[in-house]
Amino acid sequence: MALSSSTYWRNAGKFVDDLGIAFRFSGLSSAKAFSSTGDVETRRGQRQDGLTQDPVSGLLHRYGFTYEQVAKFSKSFPGSICVEELSPKLRFLRSILESKNDVIRVVTVNPGVLTSSLKDQLEPNYRFIKSVLEEDDLVAKCIKRWPRILRLELEGNLAATVAFLRSYGFPSVSIAKLMEQAPLMFALSSSKLEESLKKTERFGFEPSNPMTVCAFRAISQINESNWEQKLEVYRKWGWSDDEFASAFKKHPFIMCLSEEKINKGMDVLLNRHGLSSSDIAKFPNIIFFSYEERIIPRCSVVALLHSKGVLGDRPLSVSTYMAALRGKDEAFVKRFVDKYPEHVLELWQKLRGKAVV
Repeated sequence: MALSSSTYWRNAGKFVDDLGIAFRFSGLSSAKAFSSTGDVETRRGQRQDGLTQDPVSGLLHRYGFTYEQVAKFSKSFPGSICVEELSPKLRFLRSILESKNDVIRVVTVNPGVLTSSLKDQLEPNYRFIKSVLEEDDLVAKCIKRWPRILRLELEGNLAATVAFLRSYGFPSVSIAKLMEQAPLMFALSSSKLEESLKKTERFGFEPSNPMTVCAFRAISQINESNWEQKLEVYRKWGWSDDEFASAFKKHPFIMCLSEEKINKGMDVLLNRHGLSSSDIAKFPNIIFFSYEERIIPRCSVVALLHSKGVLGDRPLSVSTYMAALRGKDEAFVKRFVDKYPEHVLELWQKLRGKAVV
């Protein structure tokens, strides 16, 4: 379908009330209610034990930050920052995240969150994210995954991106999934969004297809030169362009694997276990398994059992290997090792050791 994003991006603020979601700049209730007024911490650096210290440092220490972290933050904070300004922000973060450790991780990754406006940026962004994701735990996961989402321009990034995706036909559940799993996507420019969506469409993905979110994420993360470079790696291992397109539609994240991961996985599966490149294209998720911890030991056991005739006389197929690669070690051991210890126990112990149950 044709895209026309400029209207949405120039007038994003007009679409906030048209999103069909429960966003409001105020009044949104939450199971984790918070208040930006009223401070439980003591003022002017006076601690309950009677000792006096730097107020800002003392506040951060009480939230669990180390001296090294406090020293690092002090370089980012303006000299005029005070406890009265920091304390409500820390309480706010603590109220929407799951623990003090989460607050520490979020602030450590993105110290600027403590210099952003609570009333004009952090709270409105939180309420908007909550209106999309709805559940408190999903909001927390989203923020922990990419803390900078709290600092994005609301109408210029968050609301505009949601409006644009809706105009393209993405259902609410897909937009929520994208925000939960890849919040950094909401910082993309309108031109990058449009370019990625057009490319996603060329692969035959429809907005209503849940896999479209995965394809959109994969395409957006890779620039054109890296895309071509990865494509050449798959071609080197024998994939035709049609096989690549088929594999990408089944598992778009094949383009997010490193070249080393692709090469080692293909080498083991094709050269050691005799699978074809077409086999891999039919089951592309096979190369996501660890070749050292899963592919080599499990496929070696299956191949040895087949050579002993205990798995029948039909040639091993990629589906047989996939059945062996799925699931936990305990299930694999029960099915392939415990039943035939005289054939494969020594090999399995050599390759996995403690994995034997």
